[in-house]
Amino acid sequence: MSRPTTAGRRVPGELVLHPVPLVALAVLLLNDHVLKAAAPGWVTGKLSDVAGLAFFPFLLLAARDVVTRRAPTAAAAQVAAALTALVFAAVKLSAAARDVYVDVVGALRFPVDALVGGVAAPVRVVVQPDATDVWTVLACAVVVLVVRRAVPGPSPRDLVGEQDVPLAVRPWCPQPSPATMRR
Repeated sequence: MSRPTTAGRRVPGELVLHPVPLVALAVLLLNDHVLKAAAPGWVTGKLSDVAGLAFFPFLLLAARDVVTRRAPTAAAAQVAAALTALVFAAVKLSAAARDVYVDVVGALRFPVDALVGGVAAPVRVVVQPDATDVWTVLACAVVVLVVRRAVPGPSPRDLVGEQDVPLAVRPWCPQPSPATMRR
């Protein structure tokens, strides 16, 4: 996303501040910390999945942008969405993937859990294995739509070299005159 700042430069990682991931994060936090306790069930479970899957690809792209200093592209958004969807599906469908995931996430959360909750060791997160959750990976596509809209992609002219396109379908090129064709 190449939105200029007041200095006229792009801020690395700014994509995570787009309204879509901010709303997704707000819904995820509200759902996980308020709604699930008030009304546990199918709806709040799926809402967490959709909100998390809508947010996480934006986070991946923002992290890539900060580390590499390369603006998000539609191709990078597709990779972030696919990676998020594959990991989520693996965690929901495979006990081995789920075990790795809960250990890694528990270790990543440990510093915050230790400061806020006073825990002395990483706490494994709880993941409900549910194959019906896999359809929620469709939410990952939101990042692709946002990036495509924010970052203009290449035109068909950029994707196909002029030498590969017959002159009759190259309206941006002047048609050769009969005199130039004889040479």
